[in-house]
Amino acid sequence: MDSTKLYRLIGSISRQSTTSVNQQVSQLGLDNNLFVYLMRIVENEGLSQVELVTMVRVDKTTLSRALNKLIAEGYIDKVTDPQNKKFKNLYPTKKGKEVYNQLYRIEQAYIQNALKDVSPSEQLTLGKTLEKIYNAL
Repeated sequence: MDSTKLYRLIGSISRQSTTSVNQQVSQLGLDNNLFVYLMRIVENEGLSQVELVTMVRVDKTTLSRALNKLIAEGYIDKVTDPQNKKFKNLYPTKKGKEVYNQLYRIEQAYIQNALKDVSPSEQLTLGKTLEKIYNAL
């Protein structure tokens, strides 16, 4: 497979998985990738917006809009960092933590189905290769 086809395949897989999970979580009001941000916040309580931008690789404006929606829906809070008043740290609310378990189950079911024909050694090799690509960007 040539590099262009490979890169397009990676993009197609990413879009398909995001679309599928977005559809499954839409009844929770967490479509439009909001579930991605909420999951990272629950998994990394207290991280900053800058850290989250780096983690999910979106622009600051897109993330800011998403965070405002999560705050408005009661899923997260922004708390001023005690060491640096310019920074806001992100924390899940009780509601955010409660819905996380549902999101995690949905994500895990999708992953298990997607990787059912990929052996553990193939997954390890694929993971190392994808990390190289990710770190090169």
